[in-house]
Amino acid sequence: MRLRKPKESKILLTLSSDFDRAEFLKEYWQKKPVVLRQLFPEFTDPLTPEELAGCACEEQVESRLVCEDEEGSFSLQHGPFDEKDFTSLPESHYTLLVQAMDQWFDEVAELKRAFDFVPSWRVDDVMISYASENGGVGPHFDNYDVFLIQGLGRRRWRLGQNCDGNTPLKEGSPLRLIEDFETTQDLVLEPGDVLYVPPGVAHWGEAVSKSLCYSLGFRAPSEGEMLEGFSDFLISRAGESRYEDPAPTLPRELNEIEAGSLTNSFARLKQQVDDVSLFQQWFGCHVTQPKYPELIVPLSGEQAEFAQHALEDAESLSHHPSSRFAFLEDSESDSLFLFADGQAAKFPLTLKESLARLCETTPLSGETLDNFLAEPRLNELLLRLVKQGSLQID
Repeated sequence: MRLRKPKESKILLTLSSDFDRAEFLKEYWQKKPVVLRQLFPEFTDPLTPEELAGCACEEQVESRLVCEDEEGSFSLQHGPFDEKDFTSLPESHYTLLVQAMDQWFDEVAELKRAFDFVPSWRVDDVMISYASENGGVGPHFDNYDVFLIQGLGRRRWRLGQNCDGNTPLKEGSPLRLIEDFETTQDLVLEPGDVLYVPPGVAHWGEAVSKSLCYSLGFRAPSEGEMLEGFSDFLISRAGESRYEDPAPTLPRELNEIEAGSLTNSFARLKQQVDDVSLFQQWFGCHVTQPKYPELIVPLSGEQAEFAQHALEDAESLSHHPSSRFAFLEDSESDSLFLFADGQAAKFPLTLKESLARLCETTPLSGETLDNFLAEPRLNELLLRLVKQGSLQID
């Protein structure tokens, strides 16, 4: 089921003229939190709390409901929810969080494009939270950068200490709450204000009044995740070659692993790990993996069979809302990789301008689309992307 998209844009995304992107990246990005007052001077919410609750009832949508009791303990429920779940809620101290609303509402996706000073492949999604009065999710920290954009109402934010994997967490809580929160800043966001919080900085938000907050998070894979992912990638490409003895000599000790054997095995593995081209391919595929791949449905049957005809008759092509595109230039081989939803394809550097354009979220149409279709390699690429569901014919 496709969720409703508003017919008319209800959100104004003109950034404040006072905002200096370069200065922000230099002074604050991944360094320290900052409040960007009225970054969106005329911000209007793209959907209502009631519409957000309706989204939380959908099977395809990831949602959570957090409630705080009189003793300050939190409970957590996962969606999809039923309408009656909301009618029984108290007047205060609860928060509804709905993930990836940018994939269902064009106006919410515009929020991502407003932060165009950070590479698009780093962006994860936009989560929207509705909080009743005094609603919040407790003191916590994230392992990634986040912009907290205030919509409806007002929300109090307390900032705290720097945290890491050794920071004590409250036992027995379904949420990853900090045991001892140390307030360093106390502030209130008004509609249009934005709070930037770097990775590891503790923060605690509570609604002063009924409130909508838009959280733009960024992907930040851990070293462990990257090691595991790259290792799996190398293993999938490994052949059947096996260990071979270096120039054999009589062993000094039958039970000793000699240095030559280690050196030989290590060199063979290192040759694979040090292959920059292989790492480039894996990394691009990894960071463009869609968060919800099940939403991208490949064409089948007659749709796939007649995809080329449909492509030639198309007025425009657009990215699937869940799709992720990026490209990477390989100067050593005078080529570049295009990545789309975890898949890689190699092209000559002469096509860089076209492939960079393809990665943009603006639909392909008119003369631009005609030029793509006239180039055999690009035509074949578009057909493949349409068939796999990454591009949609409008």
